[in-house]
Amino acid sequence: MLSLVNIWGPCPRDGYRYVFPDDGYLVHAWAYTDWVAAAKQHLQVNNKEIPPTLEADMQHQFCLTLDPGYCLYDDDNRPRPNMSLEWNDVAGGLKTFGRWIAQGMKYVTQAEAERRAAICSRCYLNVNVQGCAMCQKAVKEVIGEKHTKCDPVLKTCAVCKCFLRAKVHFPIDILRSERQTSQQELFPDFCWLKEGGENYRDNDR
Repeated sequence: MLSLVNIWGPCPRDGYRYVFPDDGYLVHAWAYTDWVAAAKQHLQVNNKEIPPTLEADMQHQFCLTLDPGYCLYDDDNRPRPNMSLEWNDVAGGLKTFGRWIAQGMKYVTQAEAERRAAICSRCYLNVNVQGCAMCQKAVKEVIGEKHTKCDPVLKTCAVCKCFLRAKVHFPIDILRSERQTSQQELFPDFCWLKEGGENYRDNDR
């Protein structure tokens, strides 16, 4: 689930908001503690039990409406991939570029790229990976003027070592052969590359 990075930080624009799924009641506040207290009060006055996951549910729903930087997916049991860039990673990236060129250098729609970028921006596997300055230069040449709103916070995928600013623009069939079983096991369930996951789309055009 998504969670706020800092509940004691500056209040998000327009305040904290949560809509109860069962009755549509909107809880709105300008301070995190007031927000949670108001939600609990709503349940109590309506003789409803306060679920143990209330705060987590509120944060997740709210995070889906926020700009990158406010929230992150997290999991204490998440896998810890190797964070260094190796030759096999570079070779895999070159093969991907080769297939992309051979198939006509097509991109996904801007809307799809933005959807993917938003998911990656909140992922704990969106990290800095050192190495291959030439790779980064090549990526810039490939994507040209293409951008997403999340570019400032997109880094490198810790699983495949791909530069996310470029990866989000590539068709799924170009990326498919690089998604080995070992990588699929490391992709979180919310990842847009996780086959069978909640955000996976087989047809992305």
